[in-house]
Amino acid sequence: MLKNWVRKGAEELRIRDKAVDKVMKRARKARILSKQAIMKVHSGEGVEAEHRLEEASSLISKIDTIIAKYPELVRFDQVSAAKEEFSEASIIAVLTKSGEFPDPAKLGVPMRSYLLGLGDVPGELRRQALDALRRGDIETAEARLSTMQEIYLTLVIMEEVPLLKGLRRKLDITRGVIERTRSEVTAEVGRRRLEECMQRFTDRLGQL
Repeated sequence: MLKNWVRKGAEELRIRDKAVDKVMKRARKARILSKQAIMKVHSGEGVEAEHRLEEASSLISKIDTIIAKYPELVRFDQVSAAKEEFSEASIIAVLTKSGEFPDPAKLGVPMRSYLLGLGDVPGELRRQALDALRRGDIETAEARLSTMQEIYLTLVIMEEVPLLKGLRRKLDITRGVIERTRSEVTAEVGRRRLEECMQRFTDRLGQL
C-alpha cells in the first residue's frame, strides 16, 4: 500500500513539474511579446503591436487555466512579471491609439498587475514626448506629459500604494521622469517662442 501511495505521489509531482515548466515558458514568451509590442507602438506599427498583444493575452489565459489547478503557481515571480509587462504594453498601446485607458477586466489581468504595469507607463510616455519634440510636435509632447502627470497623481494618492510591493519605487522614479520631461518641454516651448519673436523682428526689419 505504501509503495502505491509513493508511486501516486511521485506521478502527481511529475505532472505538477510539467505544469510549472509550461507556465514558466509561457510567462517568458508573454513578456517577450509584450516588450516587442511596446517597441512596435513606438515605431508606429500599431497593427503589429496588437498582434503581439493578442498572442501574449492567449498565453496568459493558458497560464491562468493551469493556475486554476495549481493555485500556488500564482505566487511565482515570472507569472506576476508577465502580467505586469502585458498590462504596461496594453495600456501604452491603447493610450497611443485612442488616448483612453483600457479596462483591466477586458485585459484579463488582476488589478494588482494592472496598477503595477501602469506605474511603468510614464517612462514609455516620456519616450513618446521626446520623439514628438524631435519632430517639432510640441502639442503631442505636452499631451504625453499631461498623461504622465495624471497617472502619477492618481496613483500617488492611493492609500493602498504601500501594500503594492514595488509601486512606491516606481512612483519615485516617475516623479523624476516627469520633472525632466517638463523641463525639456518647457525649454523647447521657450526656444520656439524666441525663434518666432526673432523671425517677426527680422520680417519687420525687411519691411523698412
